[in-house]
Order: sequence, then C-alpha cells, then structure tokens
Amino acid sequence: MKIFYGEKDIDYDKSKEYAFLNWRFDDSMGTNNKENPYQKISDNFEMGKAYISNAIIVLFSIVYNKNSTNMADTLVFPILFNTWHGIELWLKSSICAIRLITDVGDELKSNHDIYQYMDILKAELHKLSMKRTAEIALVEVEALVNEFKRVDAHFDFARYSFDNRGNYQFYNAPAGDDKQWQKDLLFDETVPNTCVDLGALLEIILGIAENFKDFVEYLTLVITEGGQLTDDAYEMHLKICKKFEKNFDDKLDEETDTMRLIMKLIYLHIL
Repeated sequence: MKIFYGEKDIDYDKSKEYAFLNWRFDDSMGTNNKENPYQKISDNFEMGKAYISNAIIVLFSIVYNKNSTNMADTLVFPILFNTWHGIELWLKSSICAIRLITDVGDELKSNHDIYQYMDILKAELHKLSMKRTAEIALVEVEALVNEFKRVDAHFDFARYSFDNRGNYQFYNAPAGDDKQWQKDLLFDETVPNTCVDLGALLEIILGIAENFKDFVEYLTLVITEGGQLTDDAYEMHLKICKKFEKNFDDKLDEETDTMRLIMKLIYLHIL
C-alpha cells in the first residue's frame, strides 16, 4: 500500500483525502528558493502553525472529554513536544525576520534553545523601542518558556525519557538526583509525581496561537508588503485583523458540532 503519491499519480477528485506536503512551503505555485532568506522565515512560520495546531487539537480533545480514559498521561508528551517545537520555529522566524528587515545582526545560530531565542527576541524588540508590542505578543509565550525553565526542561524532554547522555529528564529522576526539579524533597529513592494542568496549558497555548502568531505573521507581511517595525504600526495592524476575525467568529456561532468548531477555529485563526 502506497501512502506517498507523485504529481502524475494524484487523483485531484479525491483531494480531500490527501495531505500535500509541499503546499504550505511553495505558495501553492510549485516554486521554492532556498537562497532567498525569506523562504526559511516563511517556512518556519508555516511549520510552527502545524505543530501548535496539532497540540491544540489533541489537548482540546482530552479536555473536552474530561480525560475520561486517562490518556493524557501518554498524549501529553506529543502535545508538549509540538508546543516546544512550534514555539522554537516561531521564535526563529521572528528573529530572522527582524534582522532581515533591519539589516542588523548576525545569522542566527540554529539549535533548540528556546530560552536563548526568547532572550534574543526580547532584546531585538527593545532595540526597536517596541515595548508595547512585546507586552501584547510575548506575554503567553514568555510565561510558558519561563515554566519550562523553572522545571529545567530541555528540548528533548517530551521526546525521550532519558537525554542523549543517558541522564534522567526533570520528571522521571529520583528525588535527590541533580536532574529532579523538585529539590526540596526529603526522601531519596522514590520518583516524585510531576503533573501538568491541562486546562491551564490549553489556555496558554491558545494565547500563544493568537498573540504570538499575529506578531510573527506581521513580520512576514512587512517583508513581503512593506510596513514599519513600530508599536503604532503593529497596533494598527491588529485593529484591522480584529475586524476580519469578528466577521469569521460571527459565522462560527452557527456551528454546533464541537470538533468541527475547533477545526474551523484553527483554520480561521491559525492556519
């Protein structure tokens, strides 16, 4: 059984049954240019949408069904991985976009350190005197990054139970081990519980999907259509966006199927 089909094999009458891997990365026009610095900025933005949207769909499904079969203990790992990777891609996209627009700054070193990327982005906005923009766009993403930092999470914590050096992750280390984030525990052998508040996580990811995504999208628009990197220009952009979003949301009020509603919300507000 084949799952990958080439151009000559595609039955476009069955397009609803396909996912097109190239569609988001070539402007649906069949072209791509790895030499264009905007290409990677745009691609990282689009790929970030995919991971954040996936996290929302799975997390919403669990919360909506009240974690009836306790599947959250397993599914929380891809949710958190998708969230981390989505944030990482949007941070990279935004930093590279600002440096391309301003023509200031070195090429961004590629790694998975969202803590470093968060600091770099805040510094870039500070240099541009865009304090109000930072307060609007970064509040939720910074809160989540700080939570990751508080428990000493590393980029692979949701991919592997041990890191690439064979060390425990913050959540599965015995009490007293250097990797265990709960340093104040008195007993030595037992692995203490670490839990995730699903409702709080969903709320913060939805905030990231709205506020941080809008900011990264604005940067891509400045590159392709022109604009300014100022607080006033960004706030004017948001006002225009909110008018369009209200029209979409008025139509969503007619939807009664919950899963169709969440899919439409993701399509209209993220994708």
